Amino acid sequence: MSNINLEFDKFPQLESKRFNLREVKEHDYLSLYEIYSDEDAVKYQQTGAMQTIEQAQKAVQAFLRGFRNRKFIRWCIAEKESDRVIGLITLHDFNISNSHAEIGFMLNKRYWRQNIMGEVAKEIIRFAFEIIGLNRIEALIHPDNIASIKLSEKLGFQREGLIKEAAYNLRTDEYEDRVIFGLIKKNKK
Repeated sequence: MSNINLEFDKFPQLESKRFNLREVKEHDYLSLYEIYSDEDAVKYQQTGAMQTIEQAQKAVQAFLRGFRNRKFIRWCIAEKESDRVIGLITLHDFNISNSHAEIGFMLNKRYWRQNIMGEVAKEIIRFAFEIIGLNRIEALIHPDNIASIKLSEKLGFQREGLIKEAAYNLRTDEYEDRVIFGLIKKNKK
């Protein structure tokens, strides 16, 4: 029987050694724009790079609505000293009856290769299993996204296969394959 808990009184703030994992704030739109307007950062996303500041402002509202409606939990990765948002990490597509969800990562290109996602993802995974009560977390990754594949493996996710045409890409108007990785609560590192 599933015992998933998504009924939080307020947004679940977490922290790692170097970062606060917090809810998006209105003033974060400039940081979001910097992340999502970079073609390299969104290369494996299903939508194109942001073109306007207004898109980032709308994203802030969408992130707030998503949590309020319990569609997803999207944490901003904020530097402890400056509170500057440098990335996002999300739990989404909650399957209540089967106790699982997906995880997704997004990081400002200037902060790549600094083990930031490895550090913060451990906190999200702990929260997902211990507080939400998930039994399984999945990561669906574009087959060419080697950095996300390596991160998932480092976090203990197991490659489970290839899902053909699993994601529709608005930029290319085509369906793309995804590699599926899974992490089971009893197998977490």
